[in-house]
Amino acid sequence: MNVLSYPLGYLRLTDEHGRKLFRRNALTVVLLTALISAPFIFAEANFFGDKGFLDRIGSFSAVLTGFYIAALVGVASFSSSIGDLDEVIVVGPIKRIATDGRSEDLTRRQYVCSLFGYLSFVSLIISIGSILLIVAAAADGKLISRVSEIPVAGPYVVSSLEMLHAALIIVCSLIIAHLFVTTCHGLYYLIDRLYQKNDQLLEKPDP
Repeated sequence: MNVLSYPLGYLRLTDEHGRKLFRRNALTVVLLTALISAPFIFAEANFFGDKGFLDRIGSFSAVLTGFYIAALVGVASFSSSIGDLDEVIVVGPIKRIATDGRSEDLTRRQYVCSLFGYLSFVSLIISIGSILLIVAAAADGKLISRVSEIPVAGPYVVSSLEMLHAALIIVCSLIIAHLFVTTCHGLYYLIDRLYQKNDQLLEKPDP
């Protein structure tokens, strides 16, 4: 995996049952995707236009990128004495494939760094991608108006472009929904699990 796609290594992590982490809360992600995309597909709300949904999400995502990077730096620099950060996760272990091909368990620090590295990468992609898609959609709108005037092929081309728009809306909504669900996992770890200490048996003092 090269350096440009390395943050996506989070998607290759597996839980104790061997399932990829991107499958966690899959039903929630699908429902959120449908909830986000439905108004823009069936009611023709403003998704790609100026000051539309994608425009506002892109601006918000740019702010989130800074938060995710700050969280990543914070977790990476925490003292190892805080919550047994460098101990392997016992409850709900997370695994990854090492460079030698063996499966290894992650520590809390490794898992949370991987999680927020992934979130930082995705939010940055959303910020940049929203700009490109909004510019492309503006040019595409002009193309549709011209193609629609063609007597024979016009309606078929317009229909194909509209299907492409709907597919792009669903893909963008899926990425945003997964970003939201993964952020909830990250906040859960920052709020609670990161500081949990493993139970230890204390020796009874001699009388």
